[in-house]
Amino acid sequence: MPQKIYLGRLGDAEREHWEQLLRGGRTTTRHVTRARILLEAAEGWTDERIAEALSVGRATIERTRRRFVECNLEALKKRPRPGQ
Repeated sequence: MPQKIYLGRLGDAEREHWEQLLRGGRTTTRHVTRARILLEAAEGWTDERIAEALSVGRATIERTRRRFVECNLEALKKRPRPGQ
């Protein structure tokens, strides 16, 4: 298995931000899933364990990690998607 390139570290403020997002009221499922991925990865969970626990693919986990490392707190923001 190749070594992971995107290993982000959560600071106290970032961890509090993601946990607050999970405790908050109106949040999209996509944001909640991304927050959980980042929190579980920070706890040291493997990608396989996260994928099984959250019912997401490994590509989603890798993409979320990469976006967090590259964009930090902007990782959960919606990017424009093609469509109507």
